Amino acid sequence: MKTSRKNLSVLIDWLTIIFEDQDAYTVIQEYLDLPFEAFDKDVRGIQYKEYDTRYTFGQIVLFSIEEQPDKQECYLVLSGEGCRQLEKDLERKNQTWAFFFNKSFTYSDSTVRMTRLDLAIDDKNEVPFFTIKDLYQKAENELYQSITQTYSYHDSKFSLNDSAKTLYIGAQKSRVRFRFYDKDKEQALKQKMPMDELESWKRTEIQLRDEYATQMSYEIAFSQKSLGKLIFGFLKANLTFYTETGEIYRPWQRFIGSVEPLKLTATTETTTLYDTQTWLETGGVLAIIKGFKLLEENNALGKLHSIEELIPTSLFSRSFSQKLVAHVSMLDRVDLVKEIQNQTKKAEF
Repeated sequence: MKTSRKNLSVLIDWLTIIFEDQDAYTVIQEYLDLPFEAFDKDVRGIQYKEYDTRYTFGQIVLFSIEEQPDKQECYLVLSGEGCRQLEKDLERKNQTWAFFFNKSFTYSDSTVRMTRLDLAIDDKNEVPFFTIKDLYQKAENELYQSITQTYSYHDSKFSLNDSAKTLYIGAQKSRVRFRFYDKDKEQALKQKMPMDELESWKRTEIQLRDEYATQMSYEIAFSQKSLGKLIFGFLKANLTFYTETGEIYRPWQRFIGSVEPLKLTATTETTTLYDTQTWLETGGVLAIIKGFKLLEENNALGKLHSIEELIPTSLFSRSFSQKLVAHVSMLDRVDLVKEIQNQTKKAEF
């Protein structure tokens, strides 16, 4: 049977997000758009982190800080099952992951950071594009080029004459790590089923952390490209296998297909004003200001205040103030810090 790209499918298989300056009720009701009363609440934290309260709804887990009145932050954890649960809810509302990420970045000016995002490609061709052993031999002979160079190989006993194979490219804590493994054998072991009752299933995974996870989430939210194009585009830009004569390994080339490469860059920049700028551009705020300006210029404000009248009395939120301070500090303009602090809302306890 001929190998076909029609038998490839893509999915988000793990996601963790930090919502700064947000409480659990807001994250559940506004970001996740789920009923708050559906979540069970208990006192449970995460080792070495400040979270003290846990909310669970099926496989959707949210941690929050509630015992420190001067600090609010939430941490969303979606395992593979959690991703499927949220995905089903989005589908019921005729929504997509792009909609969810878009709302995550544009709902408010608070910082939203993805700390981990796992993307997966499932190859269910009866004859797969490549085997894990094929790619391992390429790695062993240094016939590959990657954004992350280290690799490892795990071979676990599956049956008397066979084994389940996993190839990792990238270290465990790398901001980018690739994983290739026999998903069919994993499922056979988990479900205690013979292999001949399961279809061929090989999985390719991309694990992104921190800046890479957040940047890819931006791409999903705002690029208007399909998840498949983004995943294959990232692979095309960051991982290639070659033949001994220096040509691209044909099965890998066919697997990737004709897609535009996607390059993401990680920086040590601490400012997060970029997400606020995106919120201004996509959330309609600039259009509203433009509308008020139009009314003012044409003497049609009526009883409304002009933008110039509103600006002097407005104050920065604490989260936006922190972004401004980080930004001016990076520009070596610490002389502006005091002025920013003077125009920031004071904490209410």
